[in-house]
Amino acid sequence: MACTAWTTVAAAGPIGFVGETFHDWKERLFGKGHRVAEVVDAAPSGPIVLTPGQPLRVRIDARAPQREFAKGSSHYREIVLPQTLAHASLRLQVVTQRQHGIGNTVLKPLLYVHGEGDTLRDPVAVKPLHLDIRPFRKSRLLGCVRLDDVRRFILAADAGAIGKSYEAEVRDAVKAPTASGFYYTTDTIKARLPYAGTGTVILDISAEDSSKPAC
Repeated sequence: MACTAWTTVAAAGPIGFVGETFHDWKERLFGKGHRVAEVVDAAPSGPIVLTPGQPLRVRIDARAPQREFAKGSSHYREIVLPQTLAHASLRLQVVTQRQHGIGNTVLKPLLYVHGEGDTLRDPVAVKPLHLDIRPFRKSRLLGCVRLDDVRRFILAADAGAIGKSYEAEVRDAVKAPTASGFYYTTDTIKARLPYAGTGTVILDISAEDSSKPAC
């Protein structure tokens, strides 16, 4: 995802996104008049290099490696940064996918940052996840997390969420009078997306100044 003047940001390097809020990010993604960086597909296997400012589409499917994590067994992808970032904001778009007999599903992401050696730190959950529905494009969940002292991390599914669902209100209940004095009402409409063990996530990372709030 790029900012308004993508060429300027590219020249500025990884710190070009420092201090960007979640609202700013969403506006860049979907607001009119903004140039956005092209999303690149990550390699289908092996470690993935995630460069600050270059969004990557990462697929976790049955071909991805699988292992036991603190939150259960999951397929996963290994993500590597070109250099260690003392403080970073990782923005995620979890794209809905069609599954036969189920409808649309999403992956509930968990992040495992590498610590000393090959050890993994406690899992980082991406929350809150904000539902974004727009015409002519796949619905997705948007989220952002702060990562500190990060060079490598693992993107996996939350095994404990499988069998549960993401739920969000897409329209509040409405009660209002008509011109003739009668009242009309509508019910709340909720979106329900079952969690799956596989899915597609778009990742975008940027360096952050420790004095500024992340995401």
